[in-house]
Amino acid sequence: MRIVLFGPPGSGKGTQAGFLREKTGAAHISTGDALREAVANRTEVGLQAKTYMDKGELVPDAVVIAIAKDRLSRTGETGFILDGFPRTTAQAEALDVALAGLAKPLESVVNLRVDEEEIVKRLSG
Repeated sequence: MRIVLFGPPGSGKGTQAGFLREKTGAAHISTGDALREAVANRTEVGLQAKTYMDKGELVPDAVVIAIAKDRLSRTGETGFILDGFPRTTAQAEALDVALAGLAKPLESVVNLRVDEEEIVKRLSG
């Protein structure tokens, strides 16, 4: 299994990724978790990300891509579920290149749609 879950915050990407991980054994790769892991491990890209995160700024594509590539390179044969990546065209293009280099092309992209009122309810609860 090699899929990307798309959707706005609160749409259930993490929840669905958890269900899929339990059912298939695929790695759940959350961009936020991967960023926090890189910061906690004090990796070079993690320290770069931290400078932006500490200021409340978005982490630049190049840093997010580097972290995602590293995490993808460590997935096994059970595959992966990407949650929160890619978010930009540059990230999507980099993902294509990275997956081609790993011989792990995407199998599916799932776009989760949730009513805006429901998302506000979930995020404000």
